[in-house]
Amino acid sequence: MNVIEERPVPLPTVAAIMKEREADYVGRSVELLYEQRRALDHAVKFSKISEKDAQEMTEKLSAMGLTMTPDRIVKIVDLMPKSVDDIRAIFAKERFKYTEEEIKSVIEVVDQYR
Repeated sequence: MNVIEERPVPLPTVAAIMKEREADYVGRSVELLYEQRRALDHAVKFSKISEKDAQEMTEKLSAMGLTMTPDRIVKIVDLMPKSVDDIRAIFAKERFKYTEEEIKSVIEVVDQYR
């Protein structure tokens, strides 16, 4: 298997990809592998919003002008943080560089999709 592209994606997108794969496998009378089944179950169980909403939120967070990495944006979409402290926990390993106003603007974007 050759890796063509590697990028972080939110859980709703993972769920959609795995559901497509499952439908394709059913059409060929093949079952998902154990790891694939576990990934699908996890993505479905812990997805908090739809795939469309996750895509929109990702775009809005990217367009905010903050220097968040794609990994952090996906983590925000997956976890749907409710407070400034939740956002700070996501960035705990990094040297924190966002003001409280910037964090509140991120929370406002997230609140639009609750």
